[in-house]
Amino acid sequence: MEDEAKKFIEELEERHGGKVKYRTFSTWFATNHGIIREFGVFIYEINGVFYYEDFERKPSLFGFSIKPRKKQAPFVKLEGSFTPDSVASISRVVKSQAVACAEGYRSQESLAPAGSLQKIFSSLVNRVVLKDGTTFFLELLNPKEFEQIVREATGGSVQSL
Repeated sequence: MEDEAKKFIEELEERHGGKVKYRTFSTWFATNHGIIREFGVFIYEINGVFYYEDFERKPSLFGFSIKPRKKQAPFVKLEGSFTPDSVASISRVVKSQAVACAEGYRSQESLAPAGSLQKIFSSLVNRVVLKDGTTFFLELLNPKEFEQIVREATGGSVQSL
């Protein structure tokens, strides 16, 4: 398994022409354009650009593959990128509100940063707002590290709410 991961990273570095300097996993991912990935995306940085992509998840039970439901929609790979300079702000919001935004029930502008009590009692995600209005919702393994990496890449110009 470790050899597969190493080979995968090498392929990414070859494809994008540089070394992976930062990588993380978002266990849940959504956008304000209606995209939701329940099983998350891989996020990595090469040459000052953040890339994200997901992978097809084969259903399994205790490590054994099980047959997928017949009515399941075919997998469509999600890939994209953004530069740190394109990030307008990063904040923590309640996940249920992020879901409502991704599903089109709330506007991303109506989402307030999580308050003190929400930070204690609610599931939170990072909201990354790009200058073009695109918003990513990321349930990161280490949200503070991601914020720090983006802030350092922009010389501290990203607003953190």
